[in-house]
Amino acid sequence: MMTQHDPWALFDMFFSSQKSQQFLSKQYHQLNMDDSNGKSFDNTYGFIYYIEHGKKYYKLADQAPVELKPVLLFYGMTQLMKACILCSDPGYPDSSAVLAHGLSTRKRKKRSYEFLYDEVKVQRTGLFNHFCEKVFHMKHIEGEKFTMASLLQTVPELSSLFKQMNGEVHLVKMHKENESIFHLPKHINNHLHMSLERFSEYMNSLFPSKFSFVLSGSDDEMQLVFEAKEPLRPFDCFPLSYHLQDKTYYLPVNRDLLQSPTLNEFMVHYVILYNLSMLSRYDTEWWSELFHTYSSEELPYIQQFLNITAQKIPYLFGVMLQMRN
Repeated sequence: MMTQHDPWALFDMFFSSQKSQQFLSKQYHQLNMDDSNGKSFDNTYGFIYYIEHGKKYYKLADQAPVELKPVLLFYGMTQLMKACILCSDPGYPDSSAVLAHGLSTRKRKKRSYEFLYDEVKVQRTGLFNHFCEKVFHMKHIEGEKFTMASLLQTVPELSSLFKQMNGEVHLVKMHKENESIFHLPKHINNHLHMSLERFSEYMNSLFPSKFSFVLSGSDDEMQLVFEAKEPLRPFDCFPLSYHLQDKTYYLPVNRDLLQSPTLNEFMVHYVILYNLSMLSRYDTEWWSELFHTYSSEELPYIQQFLNITAQKIPYLFGVMLQMRN
């Protein structure tokens, strides 16, 4: 398990009805909503209970057998998502359409089923789309598909496992000097088969705010200076990923990851947990054999991901709410 401080400490302030109402009122006021005080009063206890319910799921997952963890972690995450939706959508839930998961997967698995190559499909309505739209102002196209491998490759805490298992390098660590200056391996552009000049142009095109490259005095590093008005946010920094233990960002050096649909880490974890929870609930024979035969190379990815998401998702939600405070 990760040796981080308890991420739930970030939520302690919200277990005060007065503080939560003030917080929600501020969110609604910033959105120019009428009667922000009244709406915040109506939603205060719903907001608190979503957080409390989510915390209980995560705490139970910490004690549960690993085979049951995906279900508990998935439903814990959905509760935290609902709390965050209430910050932007005081009428939530205003219809049953936003209560569904918003994703689907193949109902019957093939005999030669491989989790890493399984796909999850985005539905037109449901919690996934509603969360993306209300919290991050992102609209996803119905029918968009994601493979488990492509999503797991974006999780920086798994980067060392990918290298150990098959020698693949998908992400490279950015050594942090301060909130806007990072250092990268000097030959990082070689992973993408680009010249340094082309790499600089390409990276500038990926970010909404510009940054500059400076070759530093070191023979094996170059400096990356972000010129953004706001610091990077660990919960919403695509195409970068935040590493919880290293407390810095990782840069993808896989073109497929760079060109994939813009998903932040909340969305990545939700999709993976959805699929794992479906396997746990409905494909019990395959799921049980995975943990008892050790015949699959996929088990290490699944076990490490479950350990990571149990700590990281509460941390990211807590940071996001704190930054909105």
